[in-house]
Amino acid sequence: MRKKLLFAYLIFSIPFLIRGQQESKFPINDSLQYLIETSNNLTFEYKVKESLEYAIKAANYAHELDDDHYKAEAYYLMAYNYQILVDYKNAEQYYRKSLKYAEKANDSLLILWNNNGLGNVYSDGYKELESSLIYYNNATELGKLLNNSEEYMTPIINLAWTYVDAKEYDKAIPYLEEAQKLVVENKDVEGYCEVYYLKGKLALGQDNLEEAEEFFQESLRIAERHNMLLELSYIYEARAEMYEKQSKLGEAYKDIKRYQEYKDKVYNKETLKQIEVARVSFSVDEYERELEIAKTEREYQAKMAKNNRTINIISVAGLIFLFATAFFLYIGYRSKKKLNDVLKDKNVELVEAKAEAEKLTQVKSQFISTVSHELRTPLYGVVGITSLLLEDEDVLEKHRQLLGSLKFSGDYLLNLINNVLQISKIESNKVRLAKTPTNLFKLSQNLLNSFEYQAKSKDNELILEVPNDLPGSLNVDSLRLSEILINLIGNASKFTENGKIWLRIKILEKENNTIQIRYEVEDSGVGIPEDKKDFVFEKFSQVDRESNNLEGTGLGLSIVKNLLQMMDSKVYLESNEGRGTKFHFDLQLEILEEGEDQSTSDRNNGATNVYRRILVAEDNKINQIVTKNLLSLIGYDCVIVENGFNAIQMVKKEDFDLILMDLNMPYLNGSEATKRIREFDQTTPIIALTAAELGEVQEECLAIGMNDIINKPLNKNDLRDIISKNLIP
Repeated sequence: MRKKLLFAYLIFSIPFLIRGQQESKFPINDSLQYLIETSNNLTFEYKVKESLEYAIKAANYAHELDDDHYKAEAYYLMAYNYQILVDYKNAEQYYRKSLKYAEKANDSLLILWNNNGLGNVYSDGYKELESSLIYYNNATELGKLLNNSEEYMTPIINLAWTYVDAKEYDKAIPYLEEAQKLVVENKDVEGYCEVYYLKGKLALGQDNLEEAEEFFQESLRIAERHNMLLELSYIYEARAEMYEKQSKLGEAYKDIKRYQEYKDKVYNKETLKQIEVARVSFSVDEYERELEIAKTEREYQAKMAKNNRTINIISVAGLIFLFATAFFLYIGYRSKKKLNDVLKDKNVELVEAKAEAEKLTQVKSQFISTVSHELRTPLYGVVGITSLLLEDEDVLEKHRQLLGSLKFSGDYLLNLINNVLQISKIESNKVRLAKTPTNLFKLSQNLLNSFEYQAKSKDNELILEVPNDLPGSLNVDSLRLSEILINLIGNASKFTENGKIWLRIKILEKENNTIQIRYEVEDSGVGIPEDKKDFVFEKFSQVDRESNNLEGTGLGLSIVKNLLQMMDSKVYLESNEGRGTKFHFDLQLEILEEGEDQSTSDRNNGATNVYRRILVAEDNKINQIVTKNLLSLIGYDCVIVENGFNAIQMVKKEDFDLILMDLNMPYLNGSEATKRIREFDQTTPIIALTAAELGEVQEECLAIGMNDIINKPLNKNDLRDIISKNLIP
């Protein structure tokens, strides 16, 4: 049985250790740090072979740098992985190596972790109870000295575990009670799972079978939710023993099968062979390194003997050699000084090169932003006028097909511009999350509606599935969430014909004022081949573009991946070639307002029957025509002015229900016009129109008194929704 390990904390504490205890003694090396962190992450995903490969690379690199701290971390990761594989001999070997270098580096945390690991080896591997207790108690005392309950929580759990395995239940109970307090205090999910499992084992050992079943069930619930493969294997094994005691042989057989299934996922035979090859290779490297050290020592001793003879000769020679020595020391000093001057010059050059690179990145980002703005403005005319013509029932069918192709091309070009701009913003670290109250049902419905034309052109059916108890208002960055869903739905539409596309929201967990939801975008299209799944999220990657005659830049899924990382989430892919594709991601959100039953909520998106007047401030003639016709289609009358100055005069003379204000206009731009209007009119809603990326201007627009903002080119549904949202009843 595997004891709890100090692993989850390692991911978060490595940067702290480097900045804190080791800052003065160890140089920060990005490549070595990357190897350590990658090995951590892979172990957390139970990819033991890959984790070991990175840990071995890190160990070799740490030896090249002669860095005791990183040697200790690399060997700890190797020992940790071997313990997962139940290879206790190798686990002990590398724990002891890690402990040796941790003590050299005077690193208390790594010393604590290795004591805990050796306790696991002696408890689980060698069944030596007394030795394991010594190591666990060492780890516990170190954790208390560090005044860190997170650190001594793990050896406390392991002490309880050891006594439970030894069937010394009276000794286990005090440690188990203390462990439960610590996991609650530190909100440790894995700790919850371990404590409930141990409670079940204790109850099982005392023949309290009903109580044992409850504890095992709770432990399973946590392990399944967080995909804890090893934990699932030994929980099923223990529950099978319980069912056997209850004479429920059918249930016991099912749990044994599940135990074997999860065990096989970690202990794959082919993977174990590859790990053994890597271990032997590393052992050879270690042996060669030790030989090299011995050779160096012999050479050093020979050199020292030679130096002693030289010293004797110099002593006999007297002052002449003394002057010669002084001369060489002076030459050495001059050389060292010259080298230091060269290094200073190189450092200055590097600083200047870094500044120049940052400047070029800013210039590139600004250039892309400017070009995208200039391209969006004429595209507004192309896409807008095309959409208006397609709404006209008198258009000939042959012309309607041509207009459809024109709109598709315009939408494609607009999507390309948006994706390139988004990638540039992400690379420049200019993307910031801005959470706002959001109705996810309405947002999802509007997004799906925007794909209606594309779906009809490919004979696809769009399906929205939302639970009735979804809260009405959640705190989320609706703009970034919309970008994620648009890219996923667009990707599904690209690969699907004569099929179905589903957009689903599922509630995974709901507690107090927080909710965990899952978004799913599924299609019945061509699917993704198994050998292509690993790189579909990379920039500019596409699947079988030549054979499927597909268009696109391959940026959409890369944007999805990066935006979800910013939102502390991750996108997952399920696909079978020829049987469709499903993407899903989870979000933990704050509940602001409980909503009404979605099945009975108002879903009518039709035009208003109430007469409303809207003022449009827009300098571009084509944009004026498009905006006016779109407003007419959705049931609104409008007055158009060409600049901010005229907008101010018109608001003073007449009453309007809402103002659509373009940001970039001659004489007086939309921002200045809004500031002046708010001096005498605080109530009329003002919505900003912009071809710029919303994240660049949204905060400024809201700060000066605008109520909302919408991107050009406009489409009928988005324009209707944002006007309805902001009109005063």
